[in-house]
Amino acid sequence: MDFQYLVVSANIKDSSRVDIITIDNFRTVKDRLKKEAKSGLGIEITIDSVRNRSSPEIASWLQQAKELIKFCKMSRCQFILSSGAELPDRQVSGQSLDAVLRIIGIEPQSYWQELGRWLDSRLALRVTRC
Repeated sequence: MDFQYLVVSANIKDSSRVDIITIDNFRTVKDRLKKEAKSGLGIEITIDSVRNRSSPEIASWLQQAKELIKFCKMSRCQFILSSGAELPDRQVSGQSLDAVLRIIGIEPQSYWQELGRWLDSRLALRVTRC
């Protein structure tokens, strides 16, 4: 029997022991990520974190997302955009995720393909056979 899982944390100090780090503000953790992030790490930002913010705050979040994308490419990490929803009514549609991806300069189809390959490679490391 196969058990597949990914280890997720919001603590950057855990970056060598986890698959995904979730961050709220890239600018505040950028320097620590430069020191801690290993190639292959997933770095996640969530739409839920900006759901009820003002227009200037959303614009800042979008700019940070663009900076994070550049960082991920340079450090060979995987950029991950998610809804961040903990409840079904907080989910974000695929079309909305695609729209955000376009706004931050990513072609959705290539993003989802790349994310799928990354997930397959990470899960291959985490499968436990009983």
